[in-house]
Amino acid sequence: MIGKKFNGPLFIVGMPRSGTKLLRSLLNRHSCIRLTLVETEFLPYWVKNWDRFGDLSNKKKFEKFYNFSIKLPYFRYMHDYGKLISCSDWYERCSIFSISDVFEALIKNDVGIKDKSQIWGDKSPSYIRHIRLIKEIFPHAKFIHIIRDVRDYCLSINYAWNKNMLRAAQRWTDNVMQCRIDATSFQEDYLEIRYEDLISDPESILKKICNFLGLNFEQNMLQLNQPTEEVGSAKGYIGIYSNNKNKYLTKMDKKIRNKIESIAADLLQDLGYEIAYDGKSIRLSPIKMRFYQILDGINTLKYFYRERGLLNGLTFWFRSFISSGNRFIK
Repeated sequence: MIGKKFNGPLFIVGMPRSGTKLLRSLLNRHSCIRLTLVETEFLPYWVKNWDRFGDLSNKKKFEKFYNFSIKLPYFRYMHDYGKLISCSDWYERCSIFSISDVFEALIKNDVGIKDKSQIWGDKSPSYIRHIRLIKEIFPHAKFIHIIRDVRDYCLSINYAWNKNMLRAAQRWTDNVMQCRIDATSFQEDYLEIRYEDLISDPESILKKICNFLGLNFEQNMLQLNQPTEEVGSAKGYIGIYSNNKNKYLTKMDKKIRNKIESIAADLLQDLGYEIAYDGKSIRLSPIKMRFYQILDGINTLKYFYRERGLLNGLTFWFRSFISSGNRFIK
């Protein structure tokens, strides 16, 4: 081991379609890292509703909390995988029944932590907006923020879910920038990497991450045995898709590219990305953002409808929306 011992939690954050799944898969190849295979996304929602359950050391109150929680998407996925924790097992794993204690008990169970030397954690993209909140809950938490070129990010999110690329560019700019600002008070626990660097030189980036976590690099981390993506151009691909970058150069309309660069210009340059646009960032108007948001919501709902049917799709979309903090915590 290198440096001070760290056992978690570790949170991977970043905008969707930015390589969070790939990074999780690579880190999970390390013998000392165990990250959830399903995104939790619900911590802000828990915070909003925590006081309504009272003292969870009371078994009846914990049962009420359990029945509330298992309706959330994370638990629905775990149920589908046949890995849903039982109420009694979860209760027995808790000690002080705080948010941090209950969450830790859940995740350690679900990732199969058996050795206290292992690092436990979660990959939830939406937590990019909540790292300060999570740091309050877990003072010793560490964060890895993976960032992808906004132009390829916009192409990917449009291809996967038919979302508007201009709104995507503005949200990328706002969320990435705010996350970087939020992390200034705990820089020693925050690591920023670029997706393009990860797929171009994975060994160097993974060694950097291991050093950040106080671990020795393991060669096994470079080898994947199953696909990491279910949608997009890397769907079904086993391994590190090193060519999955700079697609905007050939697949994006030049006018759209210029508008995206005009929205994200300052941040793109600060992150070391080359741009053709010459000027300061120009923010997308609130009216356009609201209009595109409505269209994106409709397209997202259509996606869940195709995947799960009308009723289940609508229910899953709504629960995903509220549990990730979009409605209740900005």
